[in-house]
Amino acid sequence: MTVHPRRSQADHRPYVELVRDALLLKDVHIGVPVTGLGQVRSAAMTVLPPDEDFDEPWHPTFANAERVELRWSEEDGWSLLTAYLGGQAEPTIWRRGFGVLLPPEEVVGWLDVLLTMPHASLSSEDGPFRSHQQHAPDFEAVLAAYAH
Repeated sequence: MTVHPRRSQADHRPYVELVRDALLLKDVHIGVPVTGLGQVRSAAMTVLPPDEDFDEPWHPTFANAERVELRWSEEDGWSLLTAYLGGQAEPTIWRRGFGVLLPPEEVVGWLDVLLTMPHASLSSEDGPFRSHQQHAPDFEAVLAAYAH
């Protein structure tokens, strides 16, 4: 029987933390990431409403939600989930699209527009972009570069 060495996987947490830091610098209130280390690397962060004196209030789609969560997975990239109290409406997911490892400032720009003008930031349904089952050295190298 041939034993194959385990392919090394880059840690996704530094990338997610860099995105979180970029959001915090833009005064987006965001929770600590909860990262998944299972078969599919993932992360989720609660997005909290802005302060009352914030220049651009959230669109009612988000202001009226019980929960707003920014998510990342190594297969689908970034998305935003909204859930409503008592099932008033089905949860809604907006997908950023255009790749899995977007620069942090691009994620910040997308989220900024989405939270204030969701009609100007349509959900992209062009994923998944990769499979966690396929080793992708280029993906791993880019992800690893965020740790340095």
